[in-house]
Amino acid sequence: MNSSSNSHSDGCMALHPLLRTPQDRTEAVGGVIRCLGGLIPGIRNELYPVISSFGMPIFFSLERAAAPYFGIKAYGVHMNGYVDRNGEKFLWIGKRSDSKPTFPGMLDHLVAGGLPHGITCYDNVLKECEEEAGIPSSISHTAIPVGAVSYMDIDGYRYKRDVLFCYDLKLPEGFVPVNQDGEVDSFKLIPVAQVASIIRRTEFFKPNCALVIIDFLFRHGCISPDSRGYLELLQSLRSGDCS
Repeated sequence: MNSSSNSHSDGCMALHPLLRTPQDRTEAVGGVIRCLGGLIPGIRNELYPVISSFGMPIFFSLERAAAPYFGIKAYGVHMNGYVDRNGEKFLWIGKRSDSKPTFPGMLDHLVAGGLPHGITCYDNVLKECEEEAGIPSSISHTAIPVGAVSYMDIDGYRYKRDVLFCYDLKLPEGFVPVNQDGEVDSFKLIPVAQVASIIRRTEFFKPNCALVIIDFLFRHGCISPDSRGYLELLQSLRSGDCS
């Protein structure tokens, strides 16, 4: 990699033109990430594809935790696990482990995860279902893709640009999720109306989970057009860059 600076900027870094293959670029950038050491917390040794838009050829792959520091768009899957009980919908909500490097102890979806290089969205949902909630493939294979939401967030040196592929899974009433990978402290089945109230009145939910749940509320008719701010909320939810 090359670096340069002048009187007109604080400096920049560029990939050397001799790095002609995605693998060459991945190794070069990986060396930079290792040199940065503790400046990037939560290193997971999990690579994200760097692409111009979803489905396009990979330019190189980048450590997941580093993506926001480079302004790289990342993709993930989020699944609403819900139960119908006597005509009322309930959502399974997870509480993140206090040891998580990001948003420890906050409320989360039943299943969610980043989309690493080399796996499809559907296969990633099945994998995360098993790892995060102990949902067997005999149940998780019925998860329905329902769209996507996108958001941007700037926090210090982090410029987070995410596209989240959304799924719904209607679960048997007697099913109880059990975390398998240590990333979730507990699960609780909560009435949808109460979940909506928590999002509206508090900041207990991991922010991107709140977006996906709001999308669920719209799609399942839990937010009425007569509700105050309906169109403004819907427009803001749909205004992201889902490329």
